[in-house]
Amino acid sequence: MSQAKRRWWAFCLVFVPAAALLVIAVLWIARAYLAYRVSLNPTISNLKIAVRLDPGDADYHLQLGRLYEYTVTNTHPRQAVEQFQQAVRLDPWNPQAWLDLSASLELQGEMAGATSTLQRANYLAPDIPAYQWPIGNFYLLQGKTEDAFRHFKTVLSGSSGYDGIIFSMAWKASNDPTRILNELIPPEIPVEFRYLDFLGSQKRFDDARTVWNRIIGSSGKFDASAATNYINQLLFADHPRQAYQVWSDLMNRGLVKGPSPEPKGNLITDSRFERPLLGMGFGWRADNVPGVYVGRDTSQFHSPSHSVLIQFSGHQNLDYHQFYQFVLLAPNRSYHLEAFLKTDHITTDSGPRIEVHDFYNPQALDQFSPDFTGTSGGWIPISLNFHTGPKTALVAVGVARLPSQKLDNKIAGRVWIDDVTLTPASP
Repeated sequence: MSQAKRRWWAFCLVFVPAAALLVIAVLWIARAYLAYRVSLNPTISNLKIAVRLDPGDADYHLQLGRLYEYTVTNTHPRQAVEQFQQAVRLDPWNPQAWLDLSASLELQGEMAGATSTLQRANYLAPDIPAYQWPIGNFYLLQGKTEDAFRHFKTVLSGSSGYDGIIFSMAWKASNDPTRILNELIPPEIPVEFRYLDFLGSQKRFDDARTVWNRIIGSSGKFDASAATNYINQLLFADHPRQAYQVWSDLMNRGLVKGPSPEPKGNLITDSRFERPLLGMGFGWRADNVPGVYVGRDTSQFHSPSHSVLIQFSGHQNLDYHQFYQFVLLAPNRSYHLEAFLKTDHITTDSGPRIEVHDFYNPQALDQFSPDFTGTSGGWIPISLNFHTGPKTALVAVGVARLPSQKLDNKIAGRVWIDDVTLTPASP
């Protein structure tokens, strides 16, 4: 055989198979692309075409099975099961395919098959909330609360998006606070606080206290601000002593500091403003008001190195009561309040003053110091004596400004406050 013929045959042996493989690949790609294009309009007929064009793609079987299962006017339950079974054969590592197959078998009443396929999905995605959620629902519908709680517990550990519905369903299914806490709520501080807030929103304060005891008794770390909502729920539900117990727990754990030790018997927390404003619990609070700045200041102080500055922009005739601290007091008791104020260019005829009022019933107690306008030039001592009402339990102590009744009524200027003390009056 000549050299040319040998070269020709060698070329054919290499090129022809390669060309055939190329043609096959092009046809496969074309079929797959055509299947994809057809599936963009997911009707039963189109997905049947996509399955014929690309029978190895599990997703087309999943989509077709869902249409057979859930299309109202063209339901084919048995064909749905067949499509889901084909999907799991093609892609046995997809937990969603197993979930779809389980749901389809459940609708057919094939509970043994539904359970086994669900267990396969659980095996593939044991820690993913999106898959654990339907597994938990399956067991809950079967009345298997313990199994449902086990899977919901995983959901709560991984996501806060299911909190409300899981907590609500747990109470409807069990109505046993001890069981819910022990079996459903993971011993994780963020989840425990979310459950605590839920119980508070439902006014289940006895059950909430049990959760709080588990939190405060654990070794888990958290910031005091995490208890803000719980304390507020107790305060606004007229449970001030329970709220103060939570505050005491935070003090005992060293997360907040209590009332200033000087003078002796002072009930005010951080009376000299030497610590950052807490904005929660029984610490100083400064609610946001447009046109008003509130913050600690080191340029002016009575003692030893800080005060609080409140600055008014001059754009509003404010009815201001938004800088304050809650204080737990006894009913039918006399108290003595002292503070120091300093003003700078306070406008209008109504300036800032000190206010003490019964938080739940201002008619029983709402007392003001004189107000101050203009520039004081120095620190002004404030002294206020008051007597609590027969049911007074909680007062708010703070800075107030009452609206002016004059034409020129928009308040501007600055006021500083320092050394606030509140003590029981001598008998």
